[in-house]
Amino acid sequence: MTKILAVLAPENFRDEEYTHPREVWEQSGATVMTTSTSPKSIGRFNTEVKNDFLLNEVNVDDFDAIFFVGGGGCLDFMNNKEAENLAKEFLKNNKAVGAICAAPRLFLQWGILDGKKFTGWNGDNTLEDLGSKAGAIFAGGSIVIDGKILTASGPDSAKEAGEKFLTIIS
Repeated sequence: MTKILAVLAPENFRDEEYTHPREVWEQSGATVMTTSTSPKSIGRFNTEVKNDFLLNEVNVDDFDAIFFVGGGGCLDFMNNKEAENLAKEFLKNNKAVGAICAAPRLFLQWGILDGKKFTGWNGDNTLEDLGSKAGAIFAGGSIVIDGKILTASGPDSAKEAGEKFLTIIS
């Protein structure tokens, strides 16, 4: 059975970027668990989640994929070594990693998108420049898959991101 780990900011994650993919994954038979830097996460629109793990308790071997939920709160992980190391460990083990909305900015910061195509929330029109500085290619659009990495643009693509994410989990 497929096991997916969703990474939520302690506060201000984008609710539908978590709830829509989770619904898709669970309907496909996957188990979904959550992690953060706090025991509880609260979304922008007050979705409350009791997290299954703290970031430092996650064992990569227990999961098939990791998905970073967007929203302004996810940027708190920019300089979080545990979150960065988790994402890199999943990739090193040829496991799927995903990020939606603002979360692809984490992947840029961590060097994960070097040489890769990506998308994300671009409301401030800075993603092309940020990508270029990180050696990545901003492709735009709602979903971009490059190898084992999925990036998605935001809430409107959340359900489709959940569906497409399943296709890169092996």
